[in-house]
Parts: sequence; C-alpha cells; structure tokens
Amino acid sequence: MIRCIIYVRTSTADQESGLETQIDDVTAKVYQAGDREIVRIIRDEDVPGDSDPEYRDGFKEILQMVENDEFDELWSQSRDRLSRDVDILGYIRVMLKKKDIAIICLDDEDNKAFARIKDLFGEMELEKYREKRYKGMLRRIESKKVMSRPPFGYTVGEEGGLIIDESKMGIIRRLFGEFDNPFASLKTLSIKYNIPVSTLRNIRSNPIYRTGEVRWAGKIAYYVNPIVPEDKDQMLKTEWEGN
Repeated sequence: MIRCIIYVRTSTADQESGLETQIDDVTAKVYQAGDREIVRIIRDEDVPGDSDPEYRDGFKEILQMVENDEFDELWSQSRDRLSRDVDILGYIRVMLKKKDIAIICLDDEDNKAFARIKDLFGEMELEKYREKRYKGMLRRIESKKVMSRPPFGYTVGEEGGLIIDESKMGIIRRLFGEFDNPFASLKTLSIKYNIPVSTLRNIRSNPIYRTGEVRWAGKIAYYVNPIVPEDKDQMLKTEWEGN
C-alpha cells in the first residue's frame, strides 16, 4: 500500500479553491488511483504562495515526515498550491526526489518526457533558489532584519528587525531566574507558565536572551537588545525570589 499525504494551501487572495474543495478533489483522485492510503492531510491556511516552505507551519510538518520516511507520495490539487514561485517549486521537487518521494499534482501533464524535463529544470532551480536565498539572507543580515520566526519574547518591529516584546519580557526574566533552580524542571516550568517544554529548552539555550546574539549558519549575524543582560544576575535573583 502506497502511503500518501495530501497538502492543501490557501492564501488571502484565494477566492474559489478553498481548503475543503482541494481536499475533496485530491482525495477522490487518490482513491481512484488505487492501492493507496491517505496517512495525513496537511493544511496551510492564509499562507502566500511565494512563501518559504520552511516557514509554513504545515509544510514544516511535511519536511519532518520526509526525514522520518513516513510517506511515499505527496498529492496536491495543483503545483501552485505547493508554490507560485518557480525557484521554490524546483527546490521542493528536488528535495523530495532525493528521498524517492513522488509529487503528484492534479494539473500535471501525463507525459514522462515532460516530467523528466521538469526534474532537470528542478535541479537547476534548486541551485538558483539556494543562491537567491543566500543572497537574500546576507541582505537581511546587513540590515539587521528578521531572518526567521522571532524567538519567544521578541517580535518584529516596524523596520523589520527584532525588538523585545514587552508583554513577555517579565516571563523571560523570571524563567532565567528559575533555570538554575535544581527543583524546577522544564516540565514543572512548562506547567507553571503554560509554555511547551520544547520552547523552554530553546529559550534556555538561545544566546540572544543573555548576549543579544542573533545567529545564522552557526555564526553571529548581528546583535539586538538582550532581554536578560549577563550583568543583571542580581536583578534576576530578586525577581525570582519575589514570585
């Protein structure tokens, strides 16, 4: 039995091709193809078609499933549901092909020669996409703009850079005051502050909170204002003991 996942996406500009319509169309085709089971339906709602797949909540789940070898075919209503950007579409095709995962879109031409041309084109587009993304990241680093989703406790300012989220600053400072407490496990703190353990682990290990370092590719890209400056340990101790 071939394991299939269905990917559906809408953007704010979509008028007709809603999520449920896409699901109905693709599900029918999967079952018509025979010898297949749908193991997951993954949705991205109100997500632009030219957005980076690694920053889409739904598509990030697909990438994780790729690494875990959880499916054999990715089905979608059309190629533009995967991406409206040809560079990104080529990137997606090649990444999945490396794991022998087929991409089946209902608007794909039933022509093997044409499919091979698309695969070759995808290899070239992957290199173009990587170069384009690399240059884009360098520009964002130079202008100190956000490169990915802001860490907990930070938000995006009007100029596109990372700024401290004042509403979460107190929580972050209290957390750092408690991280050294041997009786306060991450699970305990998770229950106390209603924050997932994985998020707490990231907060504890991310240098941005103490030094303001924003890292990319293992190196310091630039600095922002830290929420818990290293020279304010006494302040942390006072805040923690006062709660």
